[in-house]
Parts: sequence; structure tokens; C-alpha cells
Amino acid sequence: MKILLLSPNQIERYNWTHQLFRNEIGRQHDVLYYGEGYPNYIPGKPVPEIIKGKDFDLILTYGLKYTEPFIGIGDINIPKAHIAVDYFPDSTSGTYDRNHKMFKRDKYDLYFGVVGDIVRNLERNKICTKAHLLPFSIDTNIYQKINCDKTNDVLAVFTTNDKTYPFRTKIKKMVSSLKDLKTYTGKVQHRTYIKMINQSKLCITSNNKFKSLSIKYSEVLACGSFLLADLPEDFNELGYLNGLHLILYSGINDLKDKIYFYLKHSNTREQIAQQGMEFVRKNHNNQIRVQQMTEIIKKEIGIK
Repeated sequence: MKILLLSPNQIERYNWTHQLFRNEIGRQHDVLYYGEGYPNYIPGKPVPEIIKGKDFDLILTYGLKYTEPFIGIGDINIPKAHIAVDYFPDSTSGTYDRNHKMFKRDKYDLYFGVVGDIVRNLERNKICTKAHLLPFSIDTNIYQKINCDKTNDVLAVFTTNDKTYPFRTKIKKMVSSLKDLKTYTGKVQHRTYIKMINQSKLCITSNNKFKSLSIKYSEVLACGSFLLADLPEDFNELGYLNGLHLILYSGINDLKDKIYFYLKHSNTREQIAQQGMEFVRKNHNNQIRVQQMTEIIKKEIGIK
């Protein structure tokens, strides 16, 4: 397909996993990228002017959180699809009302949501009759197991916002108090982040208050590191198994107990980490996810 992909270039951002997925779309399709961070970008240029003289099968927008609204999408007689990554009614990011107005205005032909709650919000707000789940996936050429010593006991690196992520501040505080262990809870750049995942015996994540499955599931597990996480929605639907691919915890005391237990039982920890890595790399990689997206687009919109 020939696709105009409207979204910022986020390769230099702290979290570049979204951009790596968009890059994979370009490997499987003929894609013109347009948005902040790309050399062809002109702020405020209406979409009809962007496509003038060009022939596209699809206009695809992704996220829209970090760029200005693209003007004129609804006026174009080309199939349009959107991948929603932030559409929570009481989100603190301020993107919900903005995205809601754009969805109503531009009337996309097809909607994807990266987590189940976003899919349900799109449907219950009558943005569309049916939205499709397109879960987070990983670039396995970037996120992979590297040969290094496990010099760090516990890694807990994530955005902390008590309104959206009510448990994360408590986790960082608890992990930082483990004086007998080597821990890290600070900020890291992404290339350093991948190395730190590999250097850590145990990684922790916590989902948002909507219980949306964190992107860190695929990031950590693809690197072959052991993951402790709280139970998210979509867990069973996406094929994850507690005790086989990762370990779920319930509450801060249970998390603390599991940290010490799995640090002590290294063989069990490493076996689960290996199984989690094999599962994610096989089932939740970017190549497969773009193929799944492509099949849905062709079926729902009728593109050959």
C-alpha cells in the first residue's frame, strides 16, 4: 500500500518504541512520513496540500499527542485510519478532549486502539461502531538479549504520575528503600535503558489506573529479563501466562516478597525470563503486528 503516515518523528524521545513500530510500517509498505521532526515538515500545512500531486491508498495517523492537529483530513476522499494510543476520558495529559473533537470532525474509516480500554472508549463514545485492538509490540532487532553481567538487582524505571499511575510512586519509594540490594529507579536514555534491562536481574512495571497493559511488557521480556507486573486487562487475550512468561504481584508487600524470593531463586527466575522472551519475540514483534494491522485494513476498507 501507498500510505501517508501523519505523526511526529520520535526517535530521539525518551520512549522511542512507538517510532520503531512506525518505521516497521515503512518496511512493509510504501510510506511517506510527515510530521514534526521530519525534514519535509512544514508546520500548519493542510493535508490536502501535502497529498497534492501524489497518489495514496491510505492516510494513517498515529497518536497525535505530540504534534498539532492536521487540518483537512476529513475533506479528503481517501480511506483514513487512526491508531489511538491515548484516549482515556479522565487522562491528565489533556489529549482526550482534543482527540475526541478531531475524531468527530475528521470521521476516520477505521480505528485501532493499543489497549482494550481505548477500544471500548472509541466504541462507547460512538466514534466508531467497531474499533480494533492493535497491542503494543517490539522491534526485536533493537530490544534483544545482550551478553553482559547482571550487575543490578532491581530496575524500576517508568513515568510516575499519581493520578494516572497511582502505584508507581510507591513502587519507586519501596525499591529505593531496599538498602541490601543494588537498585535503580532514575531516568535513563533509551539506548542506556536497553542495556540496563539486560544488566538487571529483575524488572518491575505497574499499569495505569485503567489497567492498560504497559508497553514495558514487550520491552523487558524481549530482552530476556525477568518481569514483575500487576495484572492488566488484555493479559489473557494477548496470551501472557502468569508463572510462565512473567510473575504477577498484588500490592506493595506482595511485590517486596516476590523481589526477595526471585532474587534468591535464580534458576526459576532465569527460566521464566527465557520463556517470556521466546513468547514476546514470537508473538508480539513489530513485523507480526504490522501484518495484522495490514490484514484488518484490507478487510475493513477494501484496499487490495
